[in-house]
Amino acid sequence: MANKAKQTEDGRRTEEAAGWVARLQSRDATDQDRRDFRAWLARNPANAAAYEELQSLWGDLRAVPIGKDRLKKLRLSRRAIAGNILAFGLIAVLATTLYHLGFVDRLRADHYTSVGEVGHFTLADGTRVDLNTDSAIRIMYSPAERRIELLRGEAFFDVAKNPARPFVVEDNILSATALGTRYGVRRDDGGGSDVQVEEGRVEVTSARSQVALGAGDVARVNRDGALDIGTADVSSRVAWREGKLVFSDQPLREVLATLERYRHGRIVVLDEAAAERRVSGIFDLRDTDEALAVLESSLPVTIAHLTGMMVVVRSR
Repeated sequence: MANKAKQTEDGRRTEEAAGWVARLQSRDATDQDRRDFRAWLARNPANAAAYEELQSLWGDLRAVPIGKDRLKKLRLSRRAIAGNILAFGLIAVLATTLYHLGFVDRLRADHYTSVGEVGHFTLADGTRVDLNTDSAIRIMYSPAERRIELLRGEAFFDVAKNPARPFVVEDNILSATALGTRYGVRRDDGGGSDVQVEEGRVEVTSARSQVALGAGDVARVNRDGALDIGTADVSSRVAWREGKLVFSDQPLREVLATLERYRHGRIVVLDEAAAERRVSGIFDLRDTDEALAVLESSLPVTIAHLTGMMVVVRSR
């Protein structure tokens, strides 16, 4: 358990350090950003070491000479060409990694959470927001409306009523408007989005549809850009707000995919028989290793931790 906690802390520190490298390299970095960075360094000596390592990597990549004049003259040697391709490749890999790990979204965000973290805060108008793991939002309030952009992950809103200023949550494929209600919006890794209403009414708009949802309704954007409507036990689906994950007769593959969102690394299922095992239960999202141990003891599966970042599940 201690090793797992250290791996989680090290992973989070690396994420934060990479985020600071990217933020301070940005032209938009502010004096407040620099003050926050100094405060972050002061919190733990290990933060400075992590930052120096990521900054050194970033500096090494940016310092690789490109040789524009020689490119124009088409006189680059094969070694120089290979070096430049490698440099571009490393920079591209780093940029892609930063994006997928959420660093770009966190730079743009007003509020965000890291992997395994759930956040709670109140906006200026009294609206309460809960952020699920690895999530980020940007706040764009104006006198006419209260607009939130969900950059990644999932957020739940307990909206303060103000009929004169509609409350709108949007991502890249839908928007959800409410005057006063409790509802969640989620973006998944596959590029899909859904809205789930716990209380009140929400108007959801996509590229090809517009619907009004009531309590217990769920809307998801399909491949055609239209909205598929269904019903669900929304309170169970948003139990993450209380630190719990609730499953009712769900395939093990879905349960493991959910657990994977709250930990660093991958969980891989090796066979279909294991993936289709049905699971019902309540788990503590703050201890995914314990959840995996419970699954192994209650199902005919073997769960092997190959490394700190890879878990393999198979039938036994």
